[in-house]
Amino acid sequence: MFKNVEDNAIVSTFDALHSNPEFTNLSTLDVTIFQDLRETIGDDLVFSDLVTLYIESAENLIESIQASFADQDIKKFSLESHSLKSISASIGATRLARICKHLEISGNKGELTTCSEMISLLTEEYAGVLAAIKTCVLAFMPDC
Repeated sequence: MFKNVEDNAIVSTFDALHSNPEFTNLSTLDVTIFQDLRETIGDDLVFSDLVTLYIESAENLIESIQASFADQDIKKFSLESHSLKSISASIGATRLARICKHLEISGNKGELTTCSEMISLLTEEYAGVLAAIKTCVLAFMPDC
């Protein structure tokens, strides 16, 4: 039973992604932005702390977005979507930032009923962002 539900969620997310072509041409993680941020900071320990802070903040914001959607709290939904959009864009999570922008605009218009597929897409994309960050961070590490 769970496999069928999981398969339906994947199909729904796939459909949401492809029915919004503005998302398909964006990368999960713009490595240039991510690397530029690392170079600007100039200290891998500080950069690591920043990435950790992003991950913790993003997870809290996603939970808050989901809760405010369930509660139909339009103001909180829009604000949390805006916050996740901003921090995601700053590290190069371009597709996630665009999804958040879509959610923010929908919230500002009071149209939360159309956001359920986008919230599924948001969580799927965030998983991809985490995997991309891990890959990049491992690439930065010197060989032991």
